[in-house]
Amino acid sequence: MIVISSWFSCGLPLTAGAALLLDDLKMCIKYFAFALLWFPGVLHAQSTTQACDAPTLDGGFFAPKQETYSHGTKLSYTCNEGRQLAMKGWWATSTCHNGKWSHQPQCIGKSCKYMNACSVPPKIPHAVIVHQDYQEVFAAGSEVQYECEDGYTAEGAHNKKSVCTQGSWTQGPTCTEYTMIIYLHSLTSIPVQSCGARPYIENAVIVEEGPMYLKYQCNRYYKLAGPEAVSCYSDAHWSKLPTCEEAFCVVDPARYMREGETKPFPCTTKDYYINVRCTNRRIFLSTCKYINDLFIF
Repeated sequence: MIVISSWFSCGLPLTAGAALLLDDLKMCIKYFAFALLWFPGVLHAQSTTQACDAPTLDGGFFAPKQETYSHGTKLSYTCNEGRQLAMKGWWATSTCHNGKWSHQPQCIGKSCKYMNACSVPPKIPHAVIVHQDYQEVFAAGSEVQYECEDGYTAEGAHNKKSVCTQGSWTQGPTCTEYTMIIYLHSLTSIPVQSCGARPYIENAVIVEEGPMYLKYQCNRYYKLAGPEAVSCYSDAHWSKLPTCEEAFCVVDPARYMREGETKPFPCTTKDYYINVRCTNRRIFLSTCKYINDLFIF
């Protein structure tokens, strides 16, 4: 006897030569159709995936904000002020994997070190932060100092810092365009004694002092650059100060020549000399000549 088995038999063996009642076969087909109608996932059980519900995040928020997330979706989240991520960083991600998140988003309380801390200091137009390396978190009480760009000045010389207080930065300086020419026109000169101590200029000395001005002169081997006289303005500030620039040539470590100066130096031949001249801090030499034939070139 040969046994034939197939899904048409609904698990009932058919024997060769045996007859299966037609009503039983019809009933079997009805049950199979019912299973396909109400349980379509049976045919795709291996390929279906489940979505994830929105996680619960106490003390933080996430994006995108949805009720459910499909398989493979990445969720970005961060924490509110006063809390921090359970892992390193400001933002973190968790991925939906077949109905479960790769890790449960979590915000924890900050350590004492970062209580009331501040994030990156605010940007101020036409100003930069000086003497400070970049960092993302600043402890409470931290200070940053601003400096205005060239051509701009801070309103109020005392207000150049910003301090981290209770998680926020105090107001920094306001940098406005420098209008010195217009400003000077509105000032008048007053007696120099009103400005206090005399300005110090490196390699220079005061050679003349009047009631309304100071006159400077550079030391030997230096030349004056800028105004010769300095005045005291009505706002108790000095006018623009001159500087002293180097104006010499080094003949050898022990000999210096002033700008424009010419000196004779002996040649190897007796009674023969060479003229050495200092021009624009460069040395120019003549040819060796007899002492009576020397001339200034």
